[in-house]
Amino acid sequence: MLHKTKKSIDPDIYSRTIILIANIGFAAIITLQLNNIAVAQEITQTSTPTVIDNILINPDIGITDHQTFNINSDLWWNIPSHPKTSVVYFRWYWEELEPQQGQYNFQLIDKTINQAAALGKKIVIRFMTMAGKDEVYYNPSPNKGKKILGVPCWLKKQIDDKTIGQTCPDNNHFVVDYKNPILKENLERFIKAMGKRYNNNKNILRLDVGLIGTWGEWNLASQMGYQQPTLGHHGYTTKDLIPYITLMQNAFPDKQLSIDLTSPDDDITSYATQREIGWRADCIGDWQSGWNHMEQGYPNTIEHIQGNGHNTNMYADPYFLNRWKQAPVDFEVCQDLDHWAQNKSIYTLDTVKKTFDFALDSHASLFNLKSGNVPVIYKDLINDFIKKLGYRFELSSVEINSRFVPASPIKITSKWKNVGVAPSYNNYPVVWRLRNADNYVVSYFATHNDIRTWLPAENRHTSTPTYKQVDTFYLPADIQPGSYQLDVALVEPSTTIAKIKLAIDGMLTDNWYNIDTINIQK
Repeated sequence: MLHKTKKSIDPDIYSRTIILIANIGFAAIITLQLNNIAVAQEITQTSTPTVIDNILINPDIGITDHQTFNINSDLWWNIPSHPKTSVVYFRWYWEELEPQQGQYNFQLIDKTINQAAALGKKIVIRFMTMAGKDEVYYNPSPNKGKKILGVPCWLKKQIDDKTIGQTCPDNNHFVVDYKNPILKENLERFIKAMGKRYNNNKNILRLDVGLIGTWGEWNLASQMGYQQPTLGHHGYTTKDLIPYITLMQNAFPDKQLSIDLTSPDDDITSYATQREIGWRADCIGDWQSGWNHMEQGYPNTIEHIQGNGHNTNMYADPYFLNRWKQAPVDFEVCQDLDHWAQNKSIYTLDTVKKTFDFALDSHASLFNLKSGNVPVIYKDLINDFIKKLGYRFELSSVEINSRFVPASPIKITSKWKNVGVAPSYNNYPVVWRLRNADNYVVSYFATHNDIRTWLPAENRHTSTPTYKQVDTFYLPADIQPGSYQLDVALVEPSTTIAKIKLAIDGMLTDNWYNIDTINIQK
């Protein structure tokens, strides 16, 4: 529902004297009297859209599906309680994508991207090189039950003394040496091939820089134990690892990248975030007794990244906590919400709310629930969380100035707010349109704004800034007198396809929003 106020300025009935002075050897004064000529004057109309509190499923943000496309009806998962999503997350091991040297399994990636796109979803991708010890493929993989090696067998036979000249045994206790020149050469070739094919794919939202370590998490956990699994404890320097960051940036120059938080022992995360790479963190919601991620892991790591930890960080990023303004922040749940519900002494409603608040305070855009169930006890908390996760745009007011006659200027002053916790990292430009009484669009008015600059409040306790946009267009010269509807949408770039749901009333069936009625005079 729209609240509207209109102020009209009546046409001025006036008399004007024009004195023409001609000097043709003598002065002559000719006075022309123009009486009672009516000229249409500018009218101002103001509309105030009604704000709504609905859950909005929008591109690039929110809860993510994990290794599946449609969580509510998927053959293997079928968890109707899982929230609706616009993003799916897939991870592949190198061995799946290059089973024979130089022969790439593009079909697997293409099929996945196309299936997601058919559901109106984008995809986040991670390429990995090493699995956990004794980890096996699970449903719906065609390799179900097979132990995951990570690197291709053909490569292992070139770099592992125990396998040279033999077949790869059915175990995955092989620890990759990321300083091995043969591995580096082949991994560079593989990533370049991936970049050549997918850098310009509009259905890929972003990629994790997950080439290093167990599960692509930049540590050697599982394979080397959990006490000191950090790369620094196993002979790696930041200079050893930087080439893998550079490799992904060069292969995917047009894609947003993210990297896992590492540990207070390694500096690679802060190196990456200073180069416009986003960050993500696994195991959010870990509140187990003793050491845990929420009370020790994240705080100690962030302190180290900023250069304030006990260990020296040669690549410290003192602005780390403000990097969300240019690059995204994502989280992945620890265990799943069913596990939380089964351990209510730890995962109280207050503790779970603290988990979600931490993600919001970190200005997160995506939250991976690992395709898990949402227990009824947490449903309200999840719903409130989703309403704030990522961006959320309100249109506060629209002021229209025009004489409302053919070919006259029309100035639209609109005020916007981002009441979420993160910006949109992709631009969806504002477009206005006019519809006639037959619901036919007679004109589109494109703008040159960039909604990536519409930042939310710095934190949950400060006021949300207002973004004022002033656009001037011209009404069509052939527009017929009558009543017209003014609509607005945030669209797919270079199209008139509405993509973003706004937190206001008035959405039409094509996801545009009706703002006001204007009357065109002769």
